[in-house]
Amino acid sequence: MGPDLPALEMVVAGGDGQYGTPGQRLGAPLQVLVRRVDTGAHQSGLAVQWAVEGGDATLATTSVGTTDGDGYAEAVVQLGTTPGVVRVRATLRDRTEVSVVLEAHVVEHPRLQGLSAPSARGGDTLTLAGAAFSPTPDQNVVLFSGIRGRVVEAGATSLRVEVPRCLPVRPVSVTVQLGLLVSEALPLDVVEDRGQPVDLGAGVPLDVQDDFGFTCVRLPGGGPGYLVMVESTGTVGAARYGFTLSGLVATETAAPAARRAPAGPPVLGPHVPTVGAQEAFDARLRALEASLVRGGASAAGPAGVAPAQARGPSATVPSVGDKRSFKVFKGSKEGQIDFDDVTAVARLVSAQAVFYVDERAPAGGFTDQDLGRFAADFDEIIFPTDTAAFGAPSDLDGNQRVVILLTPTVNSLTPRGSSGDGFIGGFFYGLDLLDRDGSNHAEIFYGIVPDSTGLYGDARYRQSVMEVMPAILAHEFQHMIHFNQRVLKLGADGTEALWLSEGMAQMAEELVARAYLKVGDAPTAEQYRDGNRKRARSYLGDPSAVSLIVSTGQGSLAERGAGWLHVLYLWDRGGGDETLRRLTQTIKTGTANVAAAMGASWPDVFSDWAASLYLDGTASQAYPFEYPSVQLRDLLRTSGGYPLSPGVMGSADFSKAGLLWSSSVRHYIVVPPASGSVVLRLGGEAGGNMPSDAMIRLRIVRLY
Repeated sequence: MGPDLPALEMVVAGGDGQYGTPGQRLGAPLQVLVRRVDTGAHQSGLAVQWAVEGGDATLATTSVGTTDGDGYAEAVVQLGTTPGVVRVRATLRDRTEVSVVLEAHVVEHPRLQGLSAPSARGGDTLTLAGAAFSPTPDQNVVLFSGIRGRVVEAGATSLRVEVPRCLPVRPVSVTVQLGLLVSEALPLDVVEDRGQPVDLGAGVPLDVQDDFGFTCVRLPGGGPGYLVMVESTGTVGAARYGFTLSGLVATETAAPAARRAPAGPPVLGPHVPTVGAQEAFDARLRALEASLVRGGASAAGPAGVAPAQARGPSATVPSVGDKRSFKVFKGSKEGQIDFDDVTAVARLVSAQAVFYVDERAPAGGFTDQDLGRFAADFDEIIFPTDTAAFGAPSDLDGNQRVVILLTPTVNSLTPRGSSGDGFIGGFFYGLDLLDRDGSNHAEIFYGIVPDSTGLYGDARYRQSVMEVMPAILAHEFQHMIHFNQRVLKLGADGTEALWLSEGMAQMAEELVARAYLKVGDAPTAEQYRDGNRKRARSYLGDPSAVSLIVSTGQGSLAERGAGWLHVLYLWDRGGGDETLRRLTQTIKTGTANVAAAMGASWPDVFSDWAASLYLDGTASQAYPFEYPSVQLRDLLRTSGGYPLSPGVMGSADFSKAGLLWSSSVRHYIVVPPASGSVVLRLGGEAGGNMPSDAMIRLRIVRLY
C-alpha cells in the first residue's frame, strides 16, 4: 500500500443478524461503513462488491454499490426457501483485503402453544411448548410483558426458561420471538414477589449494559423519581440502532399492558438536517485539509516542521499602503481547486495582525475606524485568549502577524438567494501552511466585505458584517492554531475529527465571550455567544436525533450545538485550558483523543456529559453531572423553558421504542407509584438482542 493510500477498514453499520421467513425480503438493508483506520474519517465514492457466500438467498440490488457521502454502502437481500444461516460478504472492490461478513437467518414463524404451569414465581423454570423455536438458546427472545427471561435449554418444539426474578406479583403475557417474528401471547400469573429494588443515593448513577437484555432493574417508589437515559456510546459514525425500553408497574391494581406485535424495522425517511452555509463550507474545507495532509504534512521543512526562515513573499512587517498578491480559494469540483488571483492593499498593521483589503472591494466598505475595532478585538482579546487556551500559531512568512484579508471572493462563496441558511463570513484554509500549489505560505484569515449593492452576491451591509466578523475570526483562528499544533509541529498524517475540531473552535468563541465579560462588556460578549446558544438549543430539543460524533458529513446546526456543549463540559470537568491544549497538541483523533485527555473511557465520558445536560443546575451538588462555570438552564432557557424536557412515565406500564445514532442519548423521567415500583429492562429493536458495536446501555440516576 503506497504512502498516498491510507489504511482503510470496513465495519458493519446495520442489518446484521436479521431473521426472516422463507421467501421474504429482509426488512432492513445490510449496511457497511468504510473509514480510515488512523483518523476514522468516512470514505465516500468507493466501490463495494456484495456476494452471497453461504445459505439460500439472493441479492435484490446490484452486486456492486458505491459508498455515499457519509461512507456507507448497502444491499437488500431476498431470502430463499431453505431454512438456515445466510452469509453475505461485502468487499472493497479495489482493496479486496478490506471486507466483512454479515449474517441473516431463514426461519419459520415461531409458535407458542402452551406453558408448563399457569403461574410461577420469579426464578422458577418454566417449559414452553410450541414450534419453530431456535435450537440456539440466546436466539430465542422470551419476554414476560417486555421483561426477558433466560432460555437455559432449547429445541425446535420446547424451551426451558427462567422466569425473571425481578417480576412483581401480577399477571404478565409471555411471547417468543426470533428477530421481529413474534409468537402468540399466553398469560402467566406471577404469584410471589422475589425482586429486590435497587437502593440508589441521590445523584448516584447505575449503568446497565447487556447486549442480550437479560438484566432488569426494579426502581422503588416514594421519592422524586429517576432520570433514565438510553444511550449509545458506539463510535461507528452515522449508524443507527433500534432500542426498546420496557417498564412494568408493580401495584395492587396493575394490569399488563396490551400486547402488541413488534413493529417492523423503522422506516427512515431522508435525513435532512439544518446546515448553515458557514458550517457546510467549514466542513468542506476541513475535508480538503484532510486530503492535503494525508500521509504526512509537507510544510517547508522535514517531518512537517515549519522552517525558521520565511517562506512567503515578505519576511518583514508590511507597511500601510503595501500591495500583495494572494490566491484565494473560491471552490472545488471533482478534486480540482479553483482560486481567485487577488491584489490587496495593507490598510492597517497592528501588533498581531495585518489587515489587507482587496482592491475590488465595493465602495462604502470598512472604514479605518472599523478596521481599528477589528484590530483591537484581535490584539487585545482574541489572540491572547486563543493562544493561551490552544497554543501558538505558526509564522511561515516571518512577519510575526496573522494576515486578515478582506475580499469579495468570500462574498461570492455564498450562492445568491440562500440567505435563509446564513452566509459564509470568513475562513482559514490549511493549504496556506503547506508546500502545495495554491498556498500563500502565510497565516491568513479570509473575510467578507460590505457589499450593499449585491455586486458579488446577496447584499451584505456594513453593520451586519461588523457584528458577525469577530466571532468568525475567533473561531477560525483556533483552526489556524490547531493546524499548526497538530499537523506542522507534530506531523500528524490526518486532521482532527470534524465534530471535535468544530467543538473546540466554538469553544474559542465562548472563551472570548468570557474575556469580554471580565472587562464588563456584556453586549460584545453576547455577539460571541449568540451562535453557540442557538446551536445548543437546537440540539437539546431532541438529543436522540443527533450524533455527537456527526452523522451528516457536514455537521448540522444541532450537531455543532452538541459538539460545543461537549467541549464546554470537557473544559469544565477536565482542567480548563489545559484540557484544550491536550486535545489540540496531539495526533490522537476523535473519541480516542477525548478519552486520553480526560483519563477515562469514552462511554463514561459520554454518559457523564449526557447526564449533565439534564441534571446541571438541579441540585447544589451534582458532581460530576454539572457545568461548574455556567448554569445551562439560565444560559439556554427560552420563553418556552429549557429545551431538554423529557417525558414523565411510571404510573402505568410503558414500552418506548426508538432509534439512536452512535454516541447519542434519549432522556426519560420515571416516577414509580408511591406505594409501588417499576421494573425496567432495555432491549434492542422490538425488545430483542442488540448489536455489540451499538454499545447501547441504560443509565439511571436518582433525582435530588
